[in-house]
Amino acid sequence: MHITIEHNNKSYTMDSQQYVDISIPYHFNGEQPNFYDVDKGNLTPLKTGNQSWSVEHGASCNVPEISMNIHCTGTHTESVGHLLKDPGDIGDVLVDTFLPAILISVNSNNFGDCGESYHCNVEKDEAIISMDTIKSKFEKWSSFKPTTLIIRSLPNDEYKKSLRFNDSTPPFFTNDALQYISILGIKHLVVDLPSVDRMYDGGILGNHRIFWCDSQNPHGEVNSESQKTITELAYIPSSVEDGFHFLNIQIPHFVCDAAPSRPLLYKPE
Repeated sequence: MHITIEHNNKSYTMDSQQYVDISIPYHFNGEQPNFYDVDKGNLTPLKTGNQSWSVEHGASCNVPEISMNIHCTGTHTESVGHLLKDPGDIGDVLVDTFLPAILISVNSNNFGDCGESYHCNVEKDEAIISMDTIKSKFEKWSSFKPTTLIIRSLPNDEYKKSLRFNDSTPPFFTNDALQYISILGIKHLVVDLPSVDRMYDGGILGNHRIFWCDSQNPHGEVNSESQKTITELAYIPSSVEDGFHFLNIQIPHFVCDAAPSRPLLYKPE
């Protein structure tokens, strides 16, 4: 089926069957990315009395029960409820089916070389993604007026799909980078990192606050009515070219601050 979308006074056509899944498949009991050394996501058969509800164990059907950490073990999309006493309802936030998106690929550099800021102490040799790096890549595509920004970090090896981040500290964004993204009017940010913030920032989550504060203050009060989302731990295959796409973020309707997600990337014809 072909779909026609009007955006920025232009018509775009897409084949609904031609997309790239940029989520990490969730392998229960198997290989998963892991942030903060949390328990791995598990799937076990329901047990009632002496019955184990698994066809392998002789039952008539499989009735699995799952346990998972949404934020730390797979691709997920989160809302402002991530920072609020009331975690809200992520299922009510994503109302647009196809989001005009720009994909850019960026390298990290050392914090001491970028001349930008962060809201806690950072060593000079820590890997960061700077505003200047994002700006230099984004400006090429800015005329498309995207509402969504997808950032692929380089190098882009497939080991990202099962990386234990306590053993391999990921880069993070400077405060300037998130301020720039907010100024651009980006409503949905997708990254292939476990967080837009430093792994340890004193629990401030300053970049999250900048994005959901609609301000430049990493310590400010968030906008509890914000409809913006952040998707983390995506994986964008190297075969997908930078540039303009449409993005469909599929989630179950969890009444929660976040949900596992399956972002699908469409290249308009």
